[in-house]
Amino acid sequence: MVRKLVAAVSIALLSAFLAAGSAFAAPGGIGPPAPQTPSGEAISRLYWILIGLCGTVFVLVETALIVFIVRFRRRRDTPETAEGPQIHGNTRLEIIWTAIPALILAALAIFTFTQIPAVQAKGADDGEHLAIRVQAHQFYWEYRYPGGETTVNTLYLPVDEPVELQLTGMDVIHSWWVPALTGKMDAIPGRVNTLRFVPDTTGNFDGKCAELCGIQHAYMPTTVNVLERADYASTLAGAQQPLALGKATWEGACATCHGLDGKGDIGPSIAGNATLSNRATLETLLENGQNTPQFQYYMPPVGRGWPPEQLDALMAYIKSSKTLSTAPQPTSTGAGG
Repeated sequence: MVRKLVAAVSIALLSAFLAAGSAFAAPGGIGPPAPQTPSGEAISRLYWILIGLCGTVFVLVETALIVFIVRFRRRRDTPETAEGPQIHGNTRLEIIWTAIPALILAALAIFTFTQIPAVQAKGADDGEHLAIRVQAHQFYWEYRYPGGETTVNTLYLPVDEPVELQLTGMDVIHSWWVPALTGKMDAIPGRVNTLRFVPDTTGNFDGKCAELCGIQHAYMPTTVNVLERADYASTLAGAQQPLALGKATWEGACATCHGLDGKGDIGPSIAGNATLSNRATLETLLENGQNTPQFQYYMPPVGRGWPPEQLDALMAYIKSSKTLSTAPQPTSTGAGG
């Protein structure tokens, strides 16, 4: 009876575990997305080995638990005051069930450490990496390229070229994470963390901030656009055109709180505000933010560290937009006579 129960329970649990595998890997499941870099492959490999091992241990432990519950349950004809059989310890068994988990954990630790070089793409020399500085702001990402170019929220990369991201936070702690490409890395104020990978597939890959960083944390996405080498330089150059850079800066640094049309969201309406056309005043506000008691709204220093051409591009975009550069007309609330 007990043997049949053990077999039935084991088969049921194992079947459920195997059947859940496809659901785990599906979009929205607990599995990682399909890896698009060697770093992502290393992370995915480690993830599934851990899931498989933990699942196996879960099945074994739960099976034993159910068997013990059934095997050693109180029988109907047994008085409630009766004591169960007094079972003494088994030294050999205790050594075995202590040694096996220890060996499993040791093997996992060794395997994990062997995967670190692959995750960090340390196969190439430092000089061969395309070094890009990543500045995390509330609530957008800014990318600085070796040639002095700047992009907002979209990172452009050439395919099959080793990349080194140099991450830092400009206000609070953030965490850069594009699951299909590599692991996440914190962006911490006053510190530079590096993250290396080699994108080997062209396309757009979505990411996010993985560290709670404020009220608009959920609206801090990023996109990595991996391009053919022939298209990389021209695409990046196109993103440096004043109106293109200004629009990206507005949408990333300003619209998250003030709305695309500048008429307010969690922040106040700023469409047509005189500050938007006064370079000196706007630069001071963007660099220092606003956190004084006499104003209702807090504003983080979203423009801290901007190069002059980025502020010029933002002002050019605002000036080109009739919605942003024109003050809203007041509405009449009095009764007609």
